[in-house]
Amino acid sequence: MLIHHDERGFIDMISSDPDAEALANLMAMGGYIHLPSEPMPAVAVRDKDGKVVIEDGKVKKEVPGYTTPIATHENHMVVDGRVVDRPTLPAGDVEIKADGKDTYTLDGLPRPCVIRIDGEPYEVKGGVLHFATKDAGTYLFEAGFPFVDWRVKVVAK
Repeated sequence: MLIHHDERGFIDMISSDPDAEALANLMAMGGYIHLPSEPMPAVAVRDKDGKVVIEDGKVKKEVPGYTTPIATHENHMVVDGRVVDRPTLPAGDVEIKADGKDTYTLDGLPRPCVIRIDGEPYEVKGGVLHFATKDAGTYLFEAGFPFVDWRVKVVAK
């Protein structure tokens, strides 16, 4: 599998392996990661009657196939030359009191990151977002890359 990513680590292309010459040329260009397929564990070869085949006094074995590493645009990114899971945020809509004190809190966030509230971007520098309001209503929280795409409604009553 061949993966291309931008400077942020966003995976913008995933393709099957090209031939060796093309692979070498692409890797030399930079921005690509090659994740080779890995052989499955070898298994004993059996004859048409189901008996194990013996050759030179040993059980004959073969590799039944190969596994391809998992990498997707939606759930993975590249960090320090490795494919890793994109961070996720808690799912599920939330209700808070519209009293200016009750809060919706997101913690453990990357520093810095951007969370959009009703389409407006808010940079979170300290790894924690606290949201409180005195205005009743529904607030739409969203995040994109590097997070797995996320959307939550916070209803203040």
